[in-house]
Amino acid sequence: MLRKMNKEQLLKKVKRLKQRDDQWEVSFCRARAWIGKDDERPYRPHLALVVSRKEKIVRADITDNALSADLRFETLLQAMRRPMLGSGRARRPQVIYLDNPDDVTALSPQLAELGVRCEYRHALPILKDALYSMEQTMRKGAIIPGLLSVSGVTVPLVEHLYRLAADFYRAMPWRCLDDRHPFEIRYPAGSRPRYAVVMGNGGQVYGLAVYDKLDDLRLMFREDIPPEQMVTMTSWMALFFEEAQAMTFDDLDAMEKYGWQAATEYAYPVFGRTTPDGKIVQPPKADIFWMEGALAAVLDYLPECKRHGFTPVETTLSVKTIGGEVEVYLRAPAIDKYAV
Repeated sequence: MLRKMNKEQLLKKVKRLKQRDDQWEVSFCRARAWIGKDDERPYRPHLALVVSRKEKIVRADITDNALSADLRFETLLQAMRRPMLGSGRARRPQVIYLDNPDDVTALSPQLAELGVRCEYRHALPILKDALYSMEQTMRKGAIIPGLLSVSGVTVPLVEHLYRLAADFYRAMPWRCLDDRHPFEIRYPAGSRPRYAVVMGNGGQVYGLAVYDKLDDLRLMFREDIPPEQMVTMTSWMALFFEEAQAMTFDDLDAMEKYGWQAATEYAYPVFGRTTPDGKIVQPPKADIFWMEGALAAVLDYLPECKRHGFTPVETTLSVKTIGGEVEVYLRAPAIDKYAV
């Protein structure tokens, strides 16, 4: 917290500044970056970012811990008094937009003393562009947006998907299933089949791989094709379980905002679709909805698998999705012969 005399002096200096026809977008959020030494667990620091309507960064502070309301106010005062080089002269803006309503409640009375209006805005496009630009500079590569950026994908859907993923991880299906036990899944029942394989029996990568075609699944069992060539010959999507660093920052921010939990610190759910060069990209809407029903069906089947061992099964299950009860056809094993 600021010492009383320091705060009074800073306020006096800021009050003497000219007020300009300017609007600022401000966020006190997690930085879109990981930091940490080799012998330390990486973590995401906190970021205070102030951007003007001219798309200039007025101030950017990184701290290990979240700032208190007093320190957030001090950050805004310092941004007015000493803006970053190239972002304009010292001034008081007319209005400050914040992306957190709690910050508006805490800061509005103090900013009002300076003649600065403070408002909540759900979307701050200039600030968002600045955050993504900073992330792109740090990552030096393409930025994968989060699941909620996909048109038609809602908060309840992603919440349910993450809950199913956590249940799938806790069920540890790789203890009784491996790539010799692929599933044919039709969701909804009567639709075209996809072919799922539980990953993790070898103790390396855990999750569920889903192939679009039976021929793609069969190729997986070919020992005469190098792995680097295999990725260019198949089309598949997957759920991987990794540490938090593997997730997109959008998805991590959504988990923190809505209170969603990963099964463990090593089991953050990563959903993606592969590209011909082996990269993981954002899955389309159809994949996201399909994975919800498929995970629910596999989870319903797993108790039988554990009780009786893996035996051939063909069944139609009724599973709960955010859209209601849906029937899912499941057959395992999906193929009788693994060779093409």
